[in-house]
Amino acid sequence: MQHTNRHTELLQKYMDNACTQEEFGELMELIKNSPNPEAFDQAMKAFWDKSGEKDLPDGIEWSKMQRKIKLRLWALRRTKVKLAFATVILAVFCIGYLWKNRTAEVTAPVAYVTQHSLPGKTRVIVLADGSKITLNANSELTYPQVFNAKTREVYLKGEAYFEVAHKTHQPFIIHSGKIKTQVLGTTFTVSAYAADQPHNVTVLTGKVAVKDEDSKELVFLTRGQSATTEKGAAKFKLSALKTPEDAIAWLDDKLMFDNTDLKTVALKLGNKYGAHIVVSEHLAHQRITAVFQGQSLPGILNAITRLTRSGYKANDNTYTLY
Repeated sequence: MQHTNRHTELLQKYMDNACTQEEFGELMELIKNSPNPEAFDQAMKAFWDKSGEKDLPDGIEWSKMQRKIKLRLWALRRTKVKLAFATVILAVFCIGYLWKNRTAEVTAPVAYVTQHSLPGKTRVIVLADGSKITLNANSELTYPQVFNAKTREVYLKGEAYFEVAHKTHQPFIIHSGKIKTQVLGTTFTVSAYAADQPHNVTVLTGKVAVKDEDSKELVFLTRGQSATTEKGAAKFKLSALKTPEDAIAWLDDKLMFDNTDLKTVALKLGNKYGAHIVVSEHLAHQRITAVFQGQSLPGILNAITRLTRSGYKANDNTYTLY
């Protein structure tokens, strides 16, 4: 019994990376000089039970792992390669230990954080991997506290500018409505305020893959390229910006409209200020070119009505242009 307890003690120290050189040598000698594989059964079983309480997937359990270890050990014993015998028993045991504990980690609930930006305000969020996300006004980002999966996945409602930390083996994925955007490390914007509005991805640096989860269409975008969903359309509307930085003018509290119809202007203003803006059918297709910076919603609407020779009325949080 005392001999078996020493097996267990040394195995525990080895797995905890707390084994001295002398203790490691002792462990090797105990394994090499064991008269048969069963001599180590009790020590390994004790350590297996201690390594985690969750069941492994696909019915993997100690009895099955034990049989595999014994087969490997008996094969090595017949070759009389004692060093390989000692190495393999530890390697197999370590794999079982890491596999069991990794499974417990993967199946553990992921802790998510949700952050919001207020109407008319932006908000900067720095994630655990060093990625920086700036939320446009009236937006929401949900993300895990720690990225411990094979991918880094976040969920966006609204609009945001992403500066993603490069990680070759851990792609960054943004879920925004029916659009999924995947990158390794780059800068781009994603706009997805409401299901009935166009969703957009615009790249400033690097390359991204954008997929429509409904139609399964996949496009790749590089600097200055933009993909937009259109209601009822099975394909993205692709376009190119002469100045990609215009897509993030909102970082400086700017609203830029270049020959933009009032229906689209109303959507952008409503998203930014968290308001409902209605445009009469007569005005919906009228276009304006203007830049607004640091102005209130009533101030912008006053300017628009002067440009279009129209008027507006307010009722609580609803504004009607006529």
